[in-house]
Amino acid sequence: ITTSLAAFGKRSTPSTTKPTYDKQTGRWEPPPNEDDSELYGPVGALLRQGPGPFITRLTKPDDYEQAVLKYQATEGCTRLEAEGNMDSYFNNAADWAFQKNAEKNGAPKIDYTILKAGDAAKTIVWALGVTPFLLRIVFLIASTGSWDVSLSDIVSI
Repeated sequence: ITTSLAAFGKRSTPSTTKPTYDKQTGRWEPPPNEDDSELYGPVGALLRQGPGPFITRLTKPDDYEQAVLKYQATEGCTRLEAEGNMDSYFNNAADWAFQKNAEKNGAPKIDYTILKAGDAAKTIVWALGVTPFLLRIVFLIASTGSWDVSLSDIVSI
């Protein structure tokens, strides 16, 4: 399991070995000698796909790992590509499935491992600006019992 907080994954050549399924344990096993230096970790998932995969990685790391290994084995892709796809899936499963279906019908393949500056900026704005603002409004409504909340109430401490 990768615990690195690295935000930027490195590109690598595809591995020639795939994860294997152990019927005795009912678990997917990574290929031997797998190089995990290319992986980008939970913070990278947060910046690429938002809070969904980030929270999944932190709260259900084993389930996440098994999903990545299964995808990697099924699709015959690199570990990095499998992580990108599972992060996208955990962010919005319906859109991810729609895109995969479109790819099967000839649409261009999306590389979910690329960290786009705009996506990272939006995530940071939401994490540091919008979310605290909304939480402050919810707190004021809950603590006062009134929906009459002004901007001065929100920004005052």
